[in-house]
Amino acid sequence: MKIAYLDCFSGVSGDMFLGALLDAGLPFEDLRKVLATLPLDGYRIDSETVLRSGIGGLSFKVHLEGREHHH
Repeated sequence: MKIAYLDCFSGVSGDMFLGALLDAGLPFEDLRKVLATLPLDGYRIDSETVLRSGIGGLSFKVHLEGREHHH
């Protein structure tokens, strides 16, 4: 078992946190299986490797059915 200690004194962004866990080795299918056990529907998840300003990372997104949010 691996343990991560988080010192989130001012909060944490859910999508960035899950992206970091996936980038650190959490298998995407394992995350998908765990989320499938929740009593939720109408969403899909995806992730992709991104490069922004020369820094690479993994982007994690939750898409809700029937809702598009542009900002």
